[in-house]
Amino acid sequence: MNPLASLSSRRAIGACALVLALAVGVPAQAEPTDVEVRVLARGAKFIGGYTASALVTLTDAETGEVLAKGMTRGSTGDTQRILQGRAPLSTPDSGVFKATLDLTDARRVTATVTGPMSQPQAATTVASSQWILPGRHVTAGDGWLLELPGLIVDLATPTAYQWVKANSTIPLEASVTLMCGCGLSTDGPWKADGTDVEAYLWIDGKKQKPQTLRFNAATSRYETQLATQGPGIYEVQIRAWTGTTNNAGVARTTFFVK
Repeated sequence: MNPLASLSSRRAIGACALVLALAVGVPAQAEPTDVEVRVLARGAKFIGGYTASALVTLTDAETGEVLAKGMTRGSTGDTQRILQGRAPLSTPDSGVFKATLDLTDARRVTATVTGPMSQPQAATTVASSQWILPGRHVTAGDGWLLELPGLIVDLATPTAYQWVKANSTIPLEASVTLMCGCGLSTDGPWKADGTDVEAYLWIDGKKQKPQTLRFNAATSRYETQLATQGPGIYEVQIRAWTGTTNNAGVARTTFFVK
């Protein structure tokens, strides 16, 4: 075979292969991209420290595809650092959800956070979206930081469906904490007197006059005495409100009077 003809043939084959590759398209190489999501309780600390903390879901904002999902893990963080606003707010042990996304292209991602999952009656949800680029890790400082509003309100007494005598007085007690589980007190960083707690009562569906609950430092609960009237179904709703942070929380129960 003529060497020149052979060389020409090989060049022609190579050119055809290049054209074919360009026409078909070479698959893009996925790049591992780290994302760290932290959840801060509004006016307080990070949500972490327990198994059912804040649930984080990362989805493609355009297709709805779930890219990653899991709980924040770690502690509630350094109190003084957070309250002083020192950047970054987080420390290595602070609660965080970590994920690695294999990205072949830029994607607009939505982070949806619900929590605290250990207190379903108090759980709230927030969402945020941003572009994430292949190989550009979202890990600097506090990473992707979201703020979760609300208060956790737990009604200690009366218990659900408790039977109570008519024309008697029963204690009404509720604990109120921030979403990170940080407690209110008279002399701590989160002052109890900055939160208003009221009880709303319905007797057989008829709304009664609200009552104010006062903070008892000895029990760390908000308390009052509730006077029952005649027999019926009593529904109680406890509402807590911190005006300086716009945080609110609600707890409900029902008991019977005979």
